[in-house]
Formats: sequence, C-alpha cells, structure tokens
Amino acid sequence: MNIFISPNSFKGTFSSVEATNIIAEGLILANPDFNITKLPIADGGDGTLDVFKFYNEYQVIREKVKNPLGNVINSEYLLIDNGNTAVIEFASSSGLKLIHKNEKNVEVLNSFGTGELILSAINKGVKKIILTLGGSATIDGGSGILKALGVNFIDDDNNQILDGNYIINLKKIDLKNFILNKSDVDFVLLSDVNIPLLGKNGCVEIFGKQKGLKKEKNKIFENYLYNFSQLTNIIFKLDSKRIVGGGAAGGAAAFLKIFFKAEIYSGTNFILNHIKYFNFLKKDSVVITGEGFLDEQSIYGKAPVSLSNYLKDKNIFLIAACGKVDFDVIDKLSKYFDLILPACESTDISFCTKNSRKLLKELSTEIGKILILRSSILNS
Repeated sequence: MNIFISPNSFKGTFSSVEATNIIAEGLILANPDFNITKLPIADGGDGTLDVFKFYNEYQVIREKVKNPLGNVINSEYLLIDNGNTAVIEFASSSGLKLIHKNEKNVEVLNSFGTGELILSAINKGVKKIILTLGGSATIDGGSGILKALGVNFIDDDNNQILDGNYIINLKKIDLKNFILNKSDVDFVLLSDVNIPLLGKNGCVEIFGKQKGLKKEKNKIFENYLYNFSQLTNIIFKLDSKRIVGGGAAGGAAAFLKIFFKAEIYSGTNFILNHIKYFNFLKKDSVVITGEGFLDEQSIYGKAPVSLSNYLKDKNIFLIAACGKVDFDVIDKLSKYFDLILPACESTDISFCTKNSRKLLKELSTEIGKILILRSSILNS
C-alpha cells in the first residue's frame, strides 16, 4: 500500500515536517510493511520555511529586525537556488506567534520587520523574493513593509507617520525614496487564504477578532484599508479592492501585489508544483494530510483543503488527521476528505497540547489499522 504523508503544520505544536514524522511512526506500528513517502506541505502560513528547507538546498540568513510592536528580535530567512531566491516568512518577524495575547492591538502593530528582511535580501542581490503571508499579527495592508523599503506615509498635518499602524490617519503616500524604484527584483506572494481585501469575507471580518480587533471597530478598519486603497489607486491606477486573495496578511497581499508588481499564488499549490507532487503519486494511493485545527477557516485556502482541491478527480483516498476538528461545520469539511479524524476530542485545550505527540501517533496507528481493513475489503 502506497501511503503519502502530507500534513500542514500543527500551529503551536509541530511543524509539518515534525507532524509527518510522527504520523509515519504511528503508521509503522500498525504495519511495518507500509510503503510510506514523506511529503510535508505548507500553505504560506507558519512553518512554510521548514517545508522549503525539506525540499531545497538552502542557506539561512539571520537578521535582527523589529517585531510587530517595534521590539528588536532575531529572525531569519532562506536563500535557495544558489542564492538567487530568498524565501521570507511574514510570520517570522510580523507574526501572531511573536506577541502575547494581551499585546494584540492592530492599531499599533505593523509589519516593518518583514520589510527589514526584504531589504536584507535585496541588498544581497537576490533576483526573486518569495514572501509567505500567513500567520500575520497585523492589519496594516503591508504598510510597515513598505515603510521599511522607503515609502513615506503622510498624515493630515502633512507630517510623516513614524510608527504604529501607518494606514491610520493616512492622507498621502510618498514614493520618492522607495527602494524598488531602483531595484529589479521579482516578487511572489504565497497566500494561505483566498479572501478579498474588504467586505463580509474580507480580512477584517474574517481575521479581525483573531488579531484582537473588537467587532465594533471593524468598520473603522475597513475604512482605513479603503482609504489606503483609494490613495494607491491614484498612484498606480490599479484597484486593490478587486484583487483576488488580496485580504491575506491583513490586506498586505493586495497592496504588495501593486507596489511590488507581484504575483499572488495559493501557497499550497505553489509548493505542490514546486516539488512536482503529482510525480510521486501512484494509482490508488492513500494521502494523509491534516493540521492543528480543522475548521471553517480551513476552507478559505488552508493546506489540507487546498491539497484536496489539487487532488480532485485523481482517485486518491484522502484522510485528514487533525489535532482537533470543528464538528459544527463537519458537513462543509466532509466534502473535501474521505475520512476526517481528530487526535484529541477533549475540550481541554491544554490537555490536547500537552499530549499532542502521543495523541497524533496513536491516531496514526488507528488510521493504519483502518487502511489495513479497507485494503482487505477492497481486495476480497
């Protein structure tokens, strides 16, 4: 039996590579003769750098940059393709994982640190930058990144906005010192969600609460992004509000696509194509995917659902092995998988996290037993 293990990261517990290894360990306990291929995936969110490391020769570049609060931290990015391409993870310098729960405040958080990593890569002479957009703490439309690259944001009093969220009180954009005016770098944006910039399915409505925004302020932040969009339209004659997938990373996807002349791709599809995923698969293969929490947000472009869409009509038996599953939306989720199983059914999140390795390994062993039974039925 050919089994391909392709989970996303289990946020807060395992990288996708670690999850792949744990699932393999559990399967082997059910049957040491399983033919297992490890193909971890990512969607442009947390842990995407680990997946690029898994499949590529790479060099790690370490830099001191600012986190979303403006505090200096250690961060890193990768050089691949003989140093011609940089892979930068938004979350490694501007991510939710870098701030405490009580520090969530999108009115002051910005993405400046990610811009510092981009500037470092440009200064090293790369020809292409792949920027993964998932896991962001910010709703600044990527303005922090642009600020780090020389874009100036001017307020109502004709003063530069020097810190905080640069789209608040924004009146004018000055590109005179924009470094990309004199640089020829290709940008690729990898998105983990396919949502628009504005509206009921936009970045504020879908992810505002997760980032600490109170619901009564949603409309205010929509207006900040709308204003930024209008000012951008005046300069570039391009409407960021119409960009498909523009809501990723707190609206950064829409604006960076315009300012960088970038292309936006589904993070999962890009990685699957990058590793030539179809070349590994065999007829009647079993694929095991998963992530930490399979819920309604997963449908908006997270790796397991994106993988399901990628494998559509390929006669693949697809299993989602997850930390937890939101069974309130199981009808929606079941359209994408042949089998959905949670590693932990307890409502005690701390218990699930503390025992996550053991629980995922045990679940994988049970999946192995199910696959043995399925094989015997199919061959009878």
